[in-house]
Order: sequence, then C-alpha cells, then structure tokens
Amino acid sequence: MSTFYIANLLEKLPQIPTTRMVHNGICVWVVWDGELDPGIPTMLEDYGGFRMADAYGQALWFFFSEEGLRALGRIHVWGKVNAMRLFMEAVPAAMLVSPKFERSLTMSVELSRQHVSPGETLEILLHPNLKPQLAHLPGLSGQHTKPTMGLARVAFERLEADTALSYDPGLIWYCVLRPLGDPLSRNTAEGWRNIAEELLDIVERLGVKFIRHEGFLIFELSGLRKFRSWSRDTIARIMRLKEEGEQGRYWPSVMAAASSKGRTLSKDLPRRLGLDWDQMSPDYPHMSYRSAFLLGDDFIIHEARTLSRGVTVEDWCNVSLARAEETEDAAEEKIQGELAVPLPSALSGGDAKPCFYCGLNNHTPHHCPSKLLTVPKPEVWELFGDVDMGGLEALSQGLETALAADFDTESARLLTGGDAPCLFYQSLFETGMPFQTRFLELVWRSKGKVLPDGLAQLGQREGEFFWGALVAFRSDDAENYDALMTQALAKYPRAYQPKSLQGFQAMEAGDWTKAVYYWQEAGRQCHTALQRGYFHFLEARTAEIQGDSHKAIAHYRETLRENPKWLEPVYRQGVCLVKMGFIDQGLQYLLPLVTADAPTFNRVLLDPELERGRLQVLGALWRVWSAAREEAKHRLGTLAELSESVRGRFLDEEPYLAEAAAKAEVLATLGKVSNYVAFKRLVNGVDAFEAEVKKAIEKELAAMRARQDRQVEDLKGIQREAAWFPFPSLLREFNKDFNYCATRLNWMRTASMDEAANFRKSRESMPEVDERIQTLRTRLITLRIVRDSTFFTMLFGRNFMWMEVASLGLSLVLVPLMVYAFQRFGQGWVADMVEHQKWQLQKGLVVILTISALALAAINTALTFDAKKRKLFKLAEEGKLPKKKPKKSPKPKKKPAPKAAPKAKAAPKK
Repeated sequence: MSTFYIANLLEKLPQIPTTRMVHNGICVWVVWDGELDPGIPTMLEDYGGFRMADAYGQALWFFFSEEGLRALGRIHVWGKVNAMRLFMEAVPAAMLVSPKFERSLTMSVELSRQHVSPGETLEILLHPNLKPQLAHLPGLSGQHTKPTMGLARVAFERLEADTALSYDPGLIWYCVLRPLGDPLSRNTAEGWRNIAEELLDIVERLGVKFIRHEGFLIFELSGLRKFRSWSRDTIARIMRLKEEGEQGRYWPSVMAAASSKGRTLSKDLPRRLGLDWDQMSPDYPHMSYRSAFLLGDDFIIHEARTLSRGVTVEDWCNVSLARAEETEDAAEEKIQGELAVPLPSALSGGDAKPCFYCGLNNHTPHHCPSKLLTVPKPEVWELFGDVDMGGLEALSQGLETALAADFDTESARLLTGGDAPCLFYQSLFETGMPFQTRFLELVWRSKGKVLPDGLAQLGQREGEFFWGALVAFRSDDAENYDALMTQALAKYPRAYQPKSLQGFQAMEAGDWTKAVYYWQEAGRQCHTALQRGYFHFLEARTAEIQGDSHKAIAHYRETLRENPKWLEPVYRQGVCLVKMGFIDQGLQYLLPLVTADAPTFNRVLLDPELERGRLQVLGALWRVWSAAREEAKHRLGTLAELSESVRGRFLDEEPYLAEAAAKAEVLATLGKVSNYVAFKRLVNGVDAFEAEVKKAIEKELAAMRARQDRQVEDLKGIQREAAWFPFPSLLREFNKDFNYCATRLNWMRTASMDEAANFRKSRESMPEVDERIQTLRTRLITLRIVRDSTFFTMLFGRNFMWMEVASLGLSLVLVPLMVYAFQRFGQGWVADMVEHQKWQLQKGLVVILTISALALAAINTALTFDAKKRKLFKLAEEGKLPKKKPKKSPKPKKKPAPKAAPKAKAAPKK
C-alpha cells in the first residue's frame, strides 16, 4: 500500500516573500487509493473550497470558514452508501495572498511532516482546534480515535455526521445592479432601459426572483455554481454589447454581490451595503476578495481602491473574465495587469475628500505637499518617460515604505530629488498643477491673452502686498496673510489678484460657496480671456471635487471657449466622465490627448482621480502601449538596417561614421526602456535619424558625382593631349593607368549606388583614381615635351623646306641677273669675272641662302608654333581634320551558297 506525504503537496505551493493579506481557515488533506470518486472534488468545490495543490493520490483544499466542515459532513453521509478508500484530515491553516493575488498555505511544522496510507474505508479526522466551529453545526460531532501512525501527535477526532440532516452549503449572495445616470433623464432613458433588459434577461434565465426599487435591481443567488454562472454571463454580455458599439444596447452599470450572512434581502439593501455607488467601477461585479477567490481561475481579480484598501479577504474588489485558452486576449489581460501600477496606500488609502490641489485623499488641501512647489516642472513627464514600466510596482512599494515611516520629511525630499522614486512622486502632483498656487502665480505674471501660449509671456511681479500674501498663504502664516491681504484689498479694490487668493483661502477652509464667489468676482475684474478662462477652470474644479461632474463639465467647456487651444479642460472633461462611470465616453477625450502628446500617457496611467475606471482605462492604455511597442520594435529593425547601411557606405576614418554610430547607440538604448514615452521617442528619433542618413548619403552621392565628373574631364584632357603623341607603342604603362581609370569611372557611373557595397567601393576607388590621374599628368609632361618637340620639328622642317626651295631658285636666277646687270651698266670686266666664277659664286650663294632659310624657318616656327598648335587641336576636337580614306577591299567572288561574313572592326581613330 502506498504512503503519501503532505510535504510533497506543500512544496508545490508558490513561495510568497511579501503578503498582501492573511486569512485563517480550514485546510483539508485528501488522500485516496486508486480512482477518486468524481463527486468528492465537486462537493468540496460546491461548499466553497478551492484546490491549493494536488499530486498523485492526494490533494490540499482550503476553506475560509466552517463551510469546509459542512462539506466533510456531506461526504461522510455519502460514504455511508458508497464505499471508498479515502482518508481526509481537516486542520487549521492560514492562506497567504501575495500582492499579485497568488495564494499559498502555511501550517504548523508538526502538521507539515505528516504521512499516511488510506485505509479500506472512508476516514475523516478533525484537528482538536476545530471543535469550537464544529459545535455550531448541528448533526456534526467528533469521536475519539486511536492515534494513527505517521500523523501529528495531537488528539485527532473522527468526524461523525447525522445521516438525517442534509448539510446544505450556506453560500448565498445578495446582488444589486444599478445602471448609471438618471432614468428620468431624457438623454439616458433609452440606454437605461436597454441595459436593464439585458441584465434582467440573465437573471430570469437563472430562475431567480428579483426586486426593482428606485433604479436598483436586487436579487438572491444561492449556491456557488449559480453565482459563478451569473458573474460569467453578466461580464460576457456587457463585453459583447460594448463591442457592438452604437449598434448595441450597452450602457454603463455598477453591480455588487455581498454574502447573505448578517443581511436580509429587502429594498433598502443598497443602502445597508454601505457602498458609494458613485465611486464604483462600471461593468464589473464588485464583491469581497473571499467571493472572488471562490469564482476560480476563470476570473481575474482587480483592486477597488475607491471602496476599500484591500488588506483582508472581506474588503471589496471587482472581477473581470479571463480567457482560458492562450489567445491574444489572454496576453492582453496579462499585460494590462502589468500596466496597473497601484499608488502607495500612504497616498491613496485615506478617507478624506480628494484634495483640490492634487486629487489624493490622504490629506486636506491645507496640508497638500504641492504647496511646497513654487514653479511648474513640466520636465518631470519627459524624465519619467525614461523609467521602465516593469519597475513601477517596486517604486510604488518603496514609496509606501518610505512615506509610512516619516511622511513629511520623506515627502519634502521626494519633491526635490531627481531619481526614479522622486519622479514617480512628483508626477502625482504635476497632474493637478493647474489647480495649484504656482499656476496662479503664472496667471498673475502673464502678459499674454490666451492659454497656454500666454504663459510663455511672463512679466515681472507687479503690485504690492498680494505677493507677500501669497507667500504667507503657502507657508501657513495666517497672521501675515491677513495683514497683507487687508492692505492689498485697500490699495487694489478693483484688482482680481487679491480676490483670487481669497478664493483659495476659502477653499482650504472648506467654504466652497465663498470660494466660488471670490473666483467669480475675480473673473469679473479680469481683462483677458486667459484670466477669465482660468477662473472658470477653478469653478469647474470646485464642482468636480464636490461630486457635481455635470456642472464641472459645463464650466470646463466655458474655459475651452475662452481658450480653445488649451488642452487641460479637455483632459478634465475626460476625467469627469470617468468619475461619472462613463468610461468609454471619457476615453474619447483622453486617448486623442495621449496620441497627440506622449507624456500624457503616463499622466493618465498615474492619475489618482481615474480610479473608478482604472480597469477600463488601463485596457485602453494597453492597446495604445502595445501598438507603440510593436512600432518601436519595427523601428529597432529599421535602426539596425540604417546602422548597417552607414557602416557599409562610409569609410572607417570618416567623422560621420562615428557620429552616426553614437546616435544609433543612444536610440538603441532608448529602445530597451519599456515606456510609452520612450517608444514614441524611439519612433521619432529613428525617423529623424533615417532622414538624416538619407540626406548624408545624398550629399555624399552628389559630392561623389561631382568628383567623378571632374575625374572624367581630367581623363578627357589627358586623352586629348596624349592622342598626339607620335610614338603610341611607347605608351604601355600610360595606357594601362589610363584604362584603369576609365574602367573604374565607367563602373562607378553605371553601377547602382543604392547598394551599400557599390557605394563604399566607389568611395574607396575615387582616391585611387585621383592618384592614377596624377601619375598620368606627371607622365604627360614628358609626353607633351616629346609631342611639342616633334610637332615643332615638323613645322620647322616644312618652313625650312619651302624657304630652301625658294633660296635655290633665287640662286639660279640671281647670278645670270647679276651678269646681265653688270654688262648693261658698262661693267663688263665684272660681268666677265662673274661669268668665269659663277659656279663658285653659285655655291657660296646657296650656302648663304640655306643659312638664312634655317634662321628664318626657326624664327617663323617659333612665332607661329602656339597658334598653329591650338588651331590644330581645335580642328581635331571639332572633327574637321581630313580623314584618311580607307582602302577599297576587293569584292568577294560570288559563290553558290555564301556564308555571312563577320563584322569588321572599326578603324581606330587617328
């Protein structure tokens, strides 16, 4: 026979380092041999038990109260007619609940070391400490029994049950439903009627009798199965109606389910429950944590901080429907739980009316920490965007511990610090900054006409006395305040500043009527829309704090008419609608603000005044957050591609490569922060970085093309000059460098520069091409010398040849002419002498004329060389030089079947 150890079950329970609540109850250890009768766990569950751990052949169940003993009595009667090998032991134990509602058990060390083997029949043992509870249950008793080997050394008793009694479970709930709004109102009548019919349909299908009184629907649910079915069907019906949108019959409703113990079902039940129906979150059933735990894993438990602090199982909470299967909706619920960041109970667990300045309920306006702040801190929201959302819960717990020790000292430190806990704390007071005296000071100093632009036009502090009164008011110096205010009113009877400060003083004193009067008087004495709108804004806040959200919305709209660009009244209208329970309508105001301004996301997330719609607001924020996260993931991929593109295009020694790498590193670090603001910064940063990289590439590409054009022109000039070199066979090295440059340039001009490899290769090749071009230019100097020398020689030779021919002809004619002339003029003897010596004279004359021709040819060539060279090059460029006629090829003989001749190569240009 197998032996079972209770320690094996205790090891499976989760470890809970921090407990949220502890409740003493009854733990039932169930051990069986073979197959367990399926009716056993069903009966345990019907009596309010839930399985804490199970293993082969054994399980641990926990009950909050004596319902566990009733279940054991029912099983005992069942065992009389159904033989089973089952051992059950009921012992006292405590259930531990973590902040995330994980559950575990703790019991004495002696009880945790037990082991047992089930006998042949049903055996139910009771711990002696359960006798007081057993005494209140008729029909149940305990009989002494012999100690069993392996069990704790205590006086266990065997349970005995009277088979004549039924031992029905005492689990009964009284439920109250109430649609929001006034059923007599024309605007809400249809929505009220539609949702009432939908909710009543679920009640009627369960076969439950109900009471309708003053807009409340009251009915009784007997049994855990019926209670679970109603909770599931109601939540599912409301969610379906919400998804149908305007075509559906949805209307927000509040609902509560309370245990029947100590209560009676009557018309005044809503009043006797002691709930603030105007603070309850709509669409989700409110109940005690005890009832919520009994619903099982198909439901998710949420805090209801507007109703209780949530530290005992009797405190109020609300539940939503979970998804059993692993779907995107299940993941959504999980992420929503991560977004739900509870405020420290030292701030949100008070019983006071919400503070006018900040909305927290742990202090009065007179003692609000925001009075220590003298200037706005809009940078808080930007800095808070660097805080990872995964650490917000730990920050909240740390603030709870610090503020509980010394609230005043720790609060003053947090308001001036710059670390994450300080930013968390400061953001709570920045939410209500427009209602605080530091904003009043900005209004006094503003030279602008409308909000919010007018706050950027601040002047000096003008006027006397009321500035000192403001300082005295902030520091709680009542004596100086009264004296300075009296002087201010006497000197400035028509000024709005003293009246406005009097309104704050009356508000802190709790005289709301007088506060509104002073602000109305101040508004009548104002000169700009900025000032008038601000005092409408304060009147709206007064109505909001007093619970009249309809009136507050009307004043906020009046503020918006005076200052249409100021978004704060829009935000406050959304908050008022959430306070009224119309969450979806409020989100229509809040979500566009989140989309337009990313820091507003964290403001909505932490705003303590949105507590009534916390669950629905967080669901909507999650969808925005999830979309931003996915977009950020996509941008991280884009950032990696951009970084790779920059590394692939730019050379290692270039400064832009280091600059781009630094920017990419900053953006990549930002992508590791799980915060909506960080996501949006990353998206905007990557978009800007992408545009910058594109601009840098285009700029570099334009520079490359300009450089390539210059290189091409250089090569063309080199080619033009080298083409005149008379000895082409000597240009092997020159042609090699020239062809290399031409090939590279041709590839660079035809290759696609959209590819990073081509871009980088082009940039690497251009310096090499420049180097080769410089080498060609150096060699071209020698070529130019040879070319010009050759051309000069040719011109000189041609000039000399023509002059020499002319000289020879002149020498042949000149000697006979001389003989003739001498004879004609009577110089015969000279003529005879010349005649006899004509060949010698002819030779001498030829030499003289040849030397003269050489000299003249050299002078003429030197004078005309440059002009003729330029003219020749110009004709060559224009293609006007005479071309050599190609030789005529012999005609091929005709053949019967001629073959196609290969194409002839084009004759090289001269």
